[in-house]
Amino acid sequence: MPKDGSKTWHFYRKNGKWNVAVHFTPAQVERVSRHSAYGCIGIDMNPGSIGWAYVDRDGNLKNHGQIPLQMGLPSGKQDAQIVDACLQLATLADTFACPIVCEQLDFSTKKEQLCERGKKYARMLSLWAYSRFYELLESILSNHGIYLMKVNPAYTSVIGLVKYARQYALASDEAAAMAIARRGMKLTENIPATITAYLSVFAKRLRQEKDGKHVWSHWFQLNNLIKKSSIKRHNFYAISNWESLVKRWSEQSSQSKRKC
Repeated sequence: MPKDGSKTWHFYRKNGKWNVAVHFTPAQVERVSRHSAYGCIGIDMNPGSIGWAYVDRDGNLKNHGQIPLQMGLPSGKQDAQIVDACLQLATLADTFACPIVCEQLDFSTKKEQLCERGKKYARMLSLWAYSRFYELLESILSNHGIYLMKVNPAYTSVIGLVKYARQYALASDEAAAMAIARRGMKLTENIPATITAYLSVFAKRLRQEKDGKHVWSHWFQLNNLIKKSSIKRHNFYAISNWESLVKRWSEQSSQSKRKC
């Protein structure tokens, strides 16, 4: 309890014993995380691990890792595991003096993403305390003076897949975490020019659109190409030449339209 401030004491008997309860206003926790412009830690949670990536003020990756998670634990041990993971993230945020950025909680969207990796992943998520993690994370970070930012998760896994997974040799969740951190810093994720050349988006149209809108349009198109392909999303993390694949997909799409 804080030394200063008012406290209300309540003495009462229960089961033949005296009990005491006290109501007080806790001392304000000092904020230890700096503004997001100085850097952020992004996190991406999956059934087997939590991927994290620390991005500095220039938007460059400086550190990354994974916190393993064990599935199928009893509720008590599961909660203890979640708390331990949250404390590890709090320690990282305290070390780098930065906020943590996560996806805006959307169970249905996350489940749909994991369905692309296989029914096993989606089933594991449905049995796992996905929402419980974010509940405990927000509480623990608040108690440690660390700010938790929530961002739109749209296309973060695709951005990590295309731009960062191979470049930095990151696991899929770490690559997505980097994209999430950069989004928390309000950094733009331009799709590589070599890929946009094959996405049937005209420069004149782009100039007429509002700033930033065409970037989302590009990622939307690329995401649709990946969904329509016969290869599952998690198999793309080793691809070194995206341009040739996108060109082939675009040509196949154009041929299909001409036939129609």
